Amino acid sequence: MSASPDACWLAVGRIRRPHGIHGEIVVESLTDFPERLAPGIEIGLGSERPDQRVVIHHVRPHKGDFLIALQGISDRNAVEGWRGLYVFLPEQPRGELPPRYYYEHELLGCRCLRADGATLGGVSALMPGSGGHLIAVATPTGEVLVPFVSPIVVRVDLSSGTIVLDPPRGLFDGDAL
Repeated sequence: MSASPDACWLAVGRIRRPHGIHGEIVVESLTDFPERLAPGIEIGLGSERPDQRVVIHHVRPHKGDFLIALQGISDRNAVEGWRGLYVFLPEQPRGELPPRYYYEHELLGCRCLRADGATLGGVSALMPGSGGHLIAVATPTGEVLVPFVSPIVVRVDLSSGTIVLDPPRGLFDGDAL
């Protein structure tokens, strides 16, 4: 399955190291949908965008990561220089995502508002946390990490680029304790 040349590619993994002598690579998953890494799927490899495209031959779990063999690659030396490169997949159409799932690039730059309309700041990053994902909200007084969970996240409106939050008291400067 080949992606169109103008597809938007998203990082879904990072190559940790070669594995064995036959060209397999250990890939750390960066996606909530690792099942998309499957035999016959074209992936992109690169630092910031896919500079090279390859097709998956087989995939298997390995110590919390994945071992991936690629079509036409059967030598460890061919993949040795790939450490740290990202694995990219074409973006899925929005309708195929489960409800309340968002791509990181869709949330970056969104304005965060309280339910009363007061501006809190803008989303500068999305990062994993122990209880789920966190959004980093850039405020005039610094960055605030907000759990990306209900009931704190009341509504995400991608069309207007806004996220309505109901943060716990004290999370943002100026909140009364």
